[in-house]
Amino acid sequence: MSVSPDFDCPDFSDDYIELAANTLLRDYMVWCDGDDLVPVRAEVIAEQFLDYTIEITNEGIFSDPECLGGIVFDENCIKINSTVENHEGRYNFTIAHEIGHHVLHRDIYLEQRVNENNRIICREAGDKPLVEQQADRFAAALLMPKEEVSAAFALVDEGSLPTSTPTTRALRALANKVVVIGGFSNVSNTAMVNRLVDLRFVSGAKYQTGTPQDFLRKSPSFRWVTNNQLSRTAYKLFCWVSEKLK
Repeated sequence: MSVSPDFDCPDFSDDYIELAANTLLRDYMVWCDGDDLVPVRAEVIAEQFLDYTIEITNEGIFSDPECLGGIVFDENCIKINSTVENHEGRYNFTIAHEIGHHVLHRDIYLEQRVNENNRIICREAGDKPLVEQQADRFAAALLMPKEEVSAAFALVDEGSLPTSTPTTRALRALANKVVVIGGFSNVSNTAMVNRLVDLRFVSGAKYQTGTPQDFLRKSPSFRWVTNNQLSRTAYKLFCWVSEKLK
């Protein structure tokens, strides 16, 4: 079961969704008072910060392995398909996806709801409506914050960056370096590949669909970044400003 077709989902911009994820992270960091930001603890944000119960289940609609997770706003409950529980990247992305529904869609959904029997928004694999694409986009921004990904990418050896339209192997190698450098230990390689594409650090590449948890979007059109000196300069400036503000 997916969101009701009567649900009128606003066409949020990427910048709006990015800002919403960053705002939640900033508020969470104030609340947790000192925890490291990365890896982002989606489970803690859901359970302790947003006061949701996480239920692992294979019953009802979740007997279908294509239905990865769902959120029941009335009960403050996030349901996770038991098939993803032991896959850390998929598990965290699914929770982050449901958090995206909470932040982006909860108030709108509850205000518009006309069918009391349809109380859950579910995350499914395959073709995704706008509301699901937005939650995926939010999950990527939440688990892989732009500034942290940018900083890690800036530290990748330029000699290891492809100089032309990258192969899948090159993309995955680059994503692995960013994951290791940035400490993104709870996201999948595929999710990081897609995040790099989304942030326009790579081009000429399609979004990867290696596992169902990784978001599907139309690939943007732009040129391959052959020199990340601007990223390095921006990162140094960011560090300088941060040090001055301490």
